[in-house]
Amino acid sequence: MTSIAHFDVIVLGGGQAGLTAAITAAENGATVCILEIAPRALRGGNTRHTRNLRPMHESGAFPMEGAYGFDEYLDDLLRVTDGDTDHALAELTIRESEHSIAWLQDHGVAFQPPLSGTLHLGRTNAFFLGGGKALVNSLYRVAANLGVHTIYEATDIALNISGDRFIDLTYQQANNTHCLSGHSSGCRRGWL
Repeated sequence: MTSIAHFDVIVLGGGQAGLTAAITAAENGATVCILEIAPRALRGGNTRHTRNLRPMHESGAFPMEGAYGFDEYLDDLLRVTDGDTDHALAELTIRESEHSIAWLQDHGVAFQPPLSGTLHLGRTNAFFLGGGKALVNSLYRVAANLGVHTIYEATDIALNISGDRFIDLTYQQANNTHCLSGHSSGCRRGWL
């Protein structure tokens, strides 16, 4: 084992969900590490390829137009999934999506006005200025400024869990094995 590091929070994956978790944890005082399987130039997972998000909103404030309320959003989701969805999770996600635009803007993400045309989505979708790659880059800048440590090209991640308690994890990078743990547990050198 070539290195051992300790963090309060370890996030697996550096897409929008992982970055949001890492930033939120760091803003609340945690030491945070993101393990990203991709090289830096390709970081962000599927988020790199997105162009917009769909948040619930009760009024039209930039970048949204009009209102897209809870009931309409839920109806749209149920129609798309033919009703095969976890209703409690769907309702929570829809309600919490209302805060996503402000949170992203507060963290450096820019939005653009919606395009007009046959399929006008300005009421339901918020479009990222520069697309998903700009979103990822903005959130990584915020994470770095908060002291979040990012490890790229981390492969073969193995978690060591005892009961319901995380002990540590190992990963490969450039043919070397590394170990990360929480502050109260520790990568034991003989563990491998």
